[in-house]
Amino acid sequence: MSKLSEMGEKEAVRRILAEIAEKESSNAIGPGDDAAAVDMGFIYLVATTDLIAQSTHVLPGMTDWQIGWTVAAVNFSDVAAMGAKPIGLLVSMGLPKDLPSERLDEIVRGILDCCECAGGEMLGGDTKESPELSLSGTALGTVTKKGILLRKGAKKDDLLAVTGSLGLAAAGYQSIKNALGNKRAEKALMEPKPRVREGMSLSASGVVTSCMDISDGLASSVYALAEASHVSFEIDYAAIPVEKEVIEIARKVGMSPEELVLYYGGDYQLLFTLKPEGLSLLSSLLGNSFTVIGKAKAAGENTLIEGSRTIPLENRGYEHFRHG
Repeated sequence: MSKLSEMGEKEAVRRILAEIAEKESSNAIGPGDDAAAVDMGFIYLVATTDLIAQSTHVLPGMTDWQIGWTVAAVNFSDVAAMGAKPIGLLVSMGLPKDLPSERLDEIVRGILDCCECAGGEMLGGDTKESPELSLSGTALGTVTKKGILLRKGAKKDDLLAVTGSLGLAAAGYQSIKNALGNKRAEKALMEPKPRVREGMSLSASGVVTSCMDISDGLASSVYALAEASHVSFEIDYAAIPVEKEVIEIARKVGMSPEELVLYYGGDYQLLFTLKPEGLSLLSSLLGNSFTVIGKAKAAGENTLIEGSRTIPLENRGYEHFRHG
């Protein structure tokens, strides 16, 4: 019998999805995307859940406010990936009995501040005693049936793009691990910003053909989009927006910037495809907050252009159960 440490998170999720697929579902869009979507007549109700735990998500130096912010942010990021407008967030809290009440206050303030930033509310939740701090969020949103964004839908010759820049959260992790004290990179890791405004604009544009958030690394996300849409992608590494801190920290810890940009997670940007003829329209909606980094090809191998050479893009990134 295989253990989860041998299988990894991706295979564990595939097993769960296989079991669910055998049951009839009333969901308009079931498991397999960043969130589920339930048919509510004229709109979809988007629902997602994600959790963080002390032993696997809370980093050295992370404040209680940042812990609260993060559980809200990772959930609203999934809502954003579907192009939905947030309604709010439910949070179930597993709390050690000796947790100081002041710490709980700060966690809640972080949740509330992220809800306000995303345009939703904290709707309620539950509290239970737990041997370690763990927070599980459930975010809700709404999106029109025409505007919903899915992982499937990319076509050959569609452009591949990302919001923001990549690798800064990974650089933040290395800064913490190696005591480099790079506050900007560390903040990017511990205060991820859900791209709600961008997701809603992508939805409204009518030119976006697929979308997901980048939580486990760019390469892993590219493979997920490719599999869902039955295409492959060609990525131009030189086109990927990378902050100077990523290059500086990679040099200090003896890593290549490409490793941080492609194969780590935590950026919570949106990765999406769009029709080539829709580029100017999307630019008018989002300005310079997104960058085209590649294009879709016929089904085949995902590749990476580095200078004058084209090499296979490795299918790896952060994966629970295989770390620690």
